[in-house]
Amino acid sequence: MTNTSNVIDEFVSYTKWLNTLTELDETTWENSISTNKWSIKTIVLHIAHWDNHLLNVIIPAVKNGEGMIFPEFDSFNARATQKAKRLSGENVLQLAKTSRSSLVEALTSLRQETLTSQTTANGATHCPHQGVPYTLAYIVTEFIEHDRHHQQQVDAILGRTS
Repeated sequence: MTNTSNVIDEFVSYTKWLNTLTELDETTWENSISTNKWSIKTIVLHIAHWDNHLLNVIIPAVKNGEGMIFPEFDSFNARATQKAKRLSGENVLQLAKTSRSSLVEALTSLRQETLTSQTTANGATHCPHQGVPYTLAYIVTEFIEHDRHHQQQVDAILGRTS
């Protein structure tokens, strides 16, 4: 997925998937992927939490020619988990839609050079797994895979095939 418009289009498809969750009742939102694991509500808020990080931290840093900084995952994810406990599924769904919409709008407004310019992630110039240089477009593709992973988990809880 090297064409940046295709990358953004794929990122948009998550919103379409979120729309399939509109009719869930609160009990279903609380269903977890397995014992002592995240609920549907927590998974959706977790993704929204990362969307907000991309929107409010990563994009501004890249636009300013700075490297991308990602927090320690466990504590970052724990904050989303705690917040999910205080919100209804409907509230989480609305937050997720708003976060993704704002993020897509921000990505769409960026110049091609901003999306494809080499940058760093927590000081590293290349992905240790793929060996490719870090760019904002590359990070978005990583988040697409992250979205898909969690969508499959939720779809499995709901008895859907992805």
